[in-house]
Amino acid sequence: MTLLFRPQPPRDTQPAMRFVLPTLLSSLLSGSVALAAPATVSAPAPPAVIGCASLANLRILLRQTGNDPAKAAALLSDDKADHLGCSILGREAVTAIADHAALNGSVYDCVAVRTTSVCQWTVAGSVTPVEQARPGRRAQPDTGKAAPGKNAQDKSAQEKTPR
Repeated sequence: MTLLFRPQPPRDTQPAMRFVLPTLLSSLLSGSVALAAPATVSAPAPPAVIGCASLANLRILLRQTGNDPAKAAALLSDDKADHLGCSILGREAVTAIADHAALNGSVYDCVAVRTTSVCQWTVAGSVTPVEQARPGRRAQPDTGKAAPGKNAQDKSAQEKTPR
């Protein structure tokens, strides 16, 4: 019986590994091959703060974008889109919360902004005012003290004395 093909002996991969392994080790030690640096974990960027002069317009914008601030910000960055009088607010420009509303389970804040006298409606909790109450500057509460010279205890003592 004559064989038409002769079976090949299995190829030896050892010679290739004998060459690759020392080359790889020497290049790592010499610094010619850079290792991938471990990925740094950074905090995700806070979502954009969308502000509208009208609460109805804010609700329409949020409904159009599926309550996704990133989609709403992309829509507002498009010059050809209808912005409904809404814009992206800078977090540092918000000075105070002027009003608060809750509609159908959603909560909204109307924030005062440095650049305008009209408050801008935002989703509640999306931004905190920059100018919070400063420690050490507390308002003095009205204690209801009587005018000088008239003591409240003296007046009550006068009512209890018989005439």
